[in-house]
This record gives sequence, C-alpha cells and structure tokens, in this order.
Amino acid sequence: MKSSNKKQNNKVDENFVKKGIESVSNTDFDTVFDRKDQLFAKINHPEWKKYKQKIILMFQFLKDVKQKKYPETPWKTLAAMIFTVLYIINPLDLIPDFIPIIGYIDDLAVFGFVLKLINKDLESYQEWKLAQKQVADDS
Repeated sequence: MKSSNKKQNNKVDENFVKKGIESVSNTDFDTVFDRKDQLFAKINHPEWKKYKQKIILMFQFLKDVKQKKYPETPWKTLAAMIFTVLYIINPLDLIPDFIPIIGYIDDLAVFGFVLKLINKDLESYQEWKLAQKQVADDS
C-alpha cells in the first residue's frame, strides 16, 4: 500500500479510500495474513466492539479466497478489504492511534466507506459460509 496517498490527502473521504484501494498489490494480500495478530489485537479495543464481527468476517473472507475455497470474487472487493485491514493495523495513519479518544476515528471512517462498497459481497460470502456449515452439519 503506497503511503503517498495519505500524505497527499490529509483527510479520510471516499476519494481517499478509492485511491487506497487502487494502490493495493498482490503482495499486500500476503501482508494482511502476516500481520493478522496486529489486526486482532487492535479490534479488541472497545472502539471496535460494534464492528468486530464484520472485521472477523472480512478476514475469514480473505482467508477463504486465498485458500481457493470461496468462488471468484472481484479484485476491487478484495483490494478494498486488503486496504482496510492494512489501514487499520497501521498505527501511524492520518490520526495516530495513540491519541486518546480520536485515534481510531480515521480507521473507523475508512472501514465505514469500505463496508458500503463491499457489503453486498460480504453478505454473499456470509450466506455461502452458512450454507457450507449446513452441508457439513448434514453430513
């Protein structure tokens, strides 16, 4: 993920998110999994309580795609998820996380924008995941 996008735009908005998504590469996909402990540590913070299950679902989605368990997914959806995870785990983003109270505002804003973009694909994945569980339970 290119850090120049953050330096040029100094605010989280739809354009910032779209530029971030465009900057995602295949190597960023691997970085998400290499840094999963950071993601899970961060979303255990009370600020993330409301969104924790969605983030976990997003991570599971990426994992199933990487393991080729889940059918084809548009690159834009994958890139949006990857960008979001990388942004969330970056402690020195637009508003550094160590700043009390407001440190997570930008992370939550990025997540909110991305969730709007990918929600349909995320819901489809969740339905697929439930169907897979039902098939396994019936076996």
